Amino acid sequence: MINLDGADRKAIVAWLSRGRAVSARVRDAAKTSKYRLVDPDESAAGDRFDIAVVDLRGVETDRTLANELLTRARRLAPTAGAVILASSEIDENTRAFLRRRGDVCFVGEDAAPVMAAIRERLRLSALVDEMGERVKSLVADGRPVSFARLHQEKQALRVLVAGAPSPLTLTAFNAVRAGAAQATCVFTAGQVMRALDHGEFDSAIFLPKSEGDLLFALARALRRHREYRSVPVLLACEDADILDRFLVRDGFDVIQAGHIEADLSRRIDLAARRARMAAAVRAFLRAPEGVGGGRGYAASARFFAFHATRIFQRADDANEAVSFAALQIRPQTADSVILEAAKTASRILRAEDMIARLAPGSLVVLLRGVKESEARRIAERLEGVIGGSLPRAAIAGAEIAVGAVQRHPGDDLEETIAALFRNLRSSSYSAAG
Repeated sequence: MINLDGADRKAIVAWLSRGRAVSARVRDAAKTSKYRLVDPDESAAGDRFDIAVVDLRGVETDRTLANELLTRARRLAPTAGAVILASSEIDENTRAFLRRRGDVCFVGEDAAPVMAAIRERLRLSALVDEMGERVKSLVADGRPVSFARLHQEKQALRVLVAGAPSPLTLTAFNAVRAGAAQATCVFTAGQVMRALDHGEFDSAIFLPKSEGDLLFALARALRRHREYRSVPVLLACEDADILDRFLVRDGFDVIQAGHIEADLSRRIDLAARRARMAAAVRAFLRAPEGVGGGRGYAASARFFAFHATRIFQRADDANEAVSFAALQIRPQTADSVILEAAKTASRILRAEDMIARLAPGSLVVLLRGVKESEARRIAERLEGVIGGSLPRAAIAGAEIAVGAVQRHPGDDLEETIAALFRNLRSSSYSAAG
């Protein structure tokens, strides 16, 4: 066993390598992210893995060994697939060989940046997994399902290149154009904002020159912005150490400066296609069709119960956590206020979290893979945001309470919902607005 960080873990990571020890920095980064790293040779039979990491640093040119480790990783059946660790110094042919076999994270001696790649793969996997379960529930409940919003038209990518005038910026611009994409080049963070205001882009490549460059701050802001987070941003910098620090801390998608000419076009295309698909999946999960025909971003009580029962069965099979969070406004307020509260909640919850109205003046949220302590924090955040955003006139004199419970393995929906409302009744109410 590589590290044990208690039962409060978010994912189990199978770590495969050929004789390379896992560094203390990687173990610390995994513990911070609440990932449990496991050597498959020391794991118990039947262990379930969420994702696999195949460390090929130093042996990338041994294609027989690489295929052997990757085949073994697939046999472990990780739900989020595998991430390949490779040295940034390998040649173009070897990089192309590895890219054909999975996502590649290029690092040096310090492999801590792989935690960002793991996090992104797990997020995408959770999103797609929820869509699969949601479609099963819709079909089993006899509801129509359309995938029209997932259809992607074939078109030239529109890419924004941003960086101070330099040979690296010119190389990136030429690499984008060589890949048959439409490229727009700007030099400052302010010009980036003006370009985004006046045009639509599928992806962007930022080339900051120093740690204090505003392009770093802008990349973080765009990722949090609801309108622009579907535009994936790749970062490249001449200083690889700066890039690694920001990758570890913020989880940016990066490309090595030496890889831009040969790899940028393919990386941009992959990032843009994934972002478009993820945006379409999120839109489906939040649409009335995706919540069983509910109103105002909230599922109908019948479909919520139907889907939650399916999720409970899945959780028992996979030993996953499932929790509920609830928010209640009393005295009972107008339907329009509750619908507005559900709309506000959808903005701060994950797309895969299902919202429903199971009682007058109440919202209940189904949270997959979330433990009770996290569900409590989510509920408290809902209380603060919703209480502060609803029109004061609409909730004058009203009070808000929140509650959260984690479902016990084997419990049915009625038992869990009953525990949730007992928790809600015992909660103290705070003045709304």
